[in-house]
Amino acid sequence: MIAAHPRLTDVAQAAGVSVATASRALSGRGSVASETRDRVRRVAADLDFHPWAAGQTLRTRSTRMIGFIVPDISSTFYANALKGAQHRLQAAGYQITLMDTDERPSREEAALRALAAGRVDGLILCSSSGDGSAVRSIERRFQLPIVLFDNILEGVGAGRITLANEAGIQLLVGHLVEVHGHRRIGYVGGIESETSGAERLAGYQAGLRRHGLRYDEGCVRLGDWTVAAGRGETAALLELDDPVSAIVYPCADLALGGLSELRARGVSVPDEIAIVCFDDTDAAPLLDPPLTVLARRDRDIGALAASMILRALVEEPGEPMDVRIPMELAVRRSCGCGQATTGGGPAVGSHSAGHGRAD
Repeated sequence: MIAAHPRLTDVAQAAGVSVATASRALSGRGSVASETRDRVRRVAADLDFHPWAAGQTLRTRSTRMIGFIVPDISSTFYANALKGAQHRLQAAGYQITLMDTDERPSREEAALRALAAGRVDGLILCSSSGDGSAVRSIERRFQLPIVLFDNILEGVGAGRITLANEAGIQLLVGHLVEVHGHRRIGYVGGIESETSGAERLAGYQAGLRRHGLRYDEGCVRLGDWTVAAGRGETAALLELDDPVSAIVYPCADLALGGLSELRARGVSVPDEIAIVCFDDTDAAPLLDPPLTVLARRDRDIGALAASMILRALVEEPGEPMDVRIPMELAVRRSCGCGQATTGGGPAVGSHSAGHGRAD
């Protein structure tokens, strides 16, 4: 049902276009196909839509604001991604509104609704939920372009960016087996309902199979993505009757917690237990021992997400753009290697077939 005072979102929905396209068609600013412009204007006339007649909440022009929602801004990954997105958006004349959800889906939904109601032009989201219904509802109701990164929700988003999760973990497992001869490798993982959690665990399992090693559920400890979980789940691995000789951590905070627990127990790394980590951080090469990780460019991920949003604001809705970010091994001492080198391993992952870059 159309409200008594129709909004621009009502016009856009009735015309089958995005809010941004409807705004350009009615304002005469920007590029819109003549057929689309005429259709939008006919719909606006039929609905008796008059810009600004319904009060200050009408979305009749661009706010030049993009919402940026992350689970934990204290994470260097999200902080760096924010910097990359901000740099790209500011160059295009946009500003960012940041919201931190503390990895709680209820806070994420509240943030989505608050930003959408506040009339941002688009949203960049790293979701903490495995359920895309709330995001899908916001996307449809407000006709907002949404770009997802890191954690992907099926059937949602104008663009989706994720890391080469499964292939990256396989690379870490392969290094431990092929270079250092480990046969019993533990895994301390994050939230399995999230794309990154599920794919990285799958990569661990696939890496073991690839090297003829048996998957043992007792060697896998799953929690959340925090330092505290890294400590607690590492402690559980150390209590096994048949101990592991190496541990794979799918994020930096888990690895930091694990390293702290190993140090507190007097376990020598890498002499007694080798560790490797999916995430790189500024601190990783400075730790004792420096962490072997998968190198990546966090700011580039944020800039790519911003580029996708900017493209969605000027193009008609179409098939979502899916991008996988390639990574490579950065070998340091925590795995047992001697001289530290960066970028010594092969790159893993690639852009999804059929999709180009979002520059």
